Amino acid sequence: MELIDTKYKIKCEMGACNNRATKTIKFNRVGIGSRLHVCEKCLNDLYALIGGSVVPKSVETAKKKENFKRG
Repeated sequence: MELIDTKYKIKCEMGACNNRATKTIKFNRVGIGSRLHVCEKCLNDLYALIGGSVVPKSVETAKKKENFKRG
C-alpha cells in the first residue's frame, strides 16, 4: 500500500465530504477499486482513528531471534 499525491482534480471519496482530494491511497491489488482519493482533513481524521486503536510494538518488547548453532 502506498500514499501518493493525486494527479487528478477529483472529489474526496470518504463519505459525504465535498473537498478536493490531495492524496491517493494506492492498494497492492489492481482494478477499478485499487485507489482511494482523500482530502487532507479526511486523511488526518483517519490517522487519528487508526492511531487510537492500533498501538505499535516498541523495540524493547519485541521478541529477540535466537541464534541456532549448527554442527
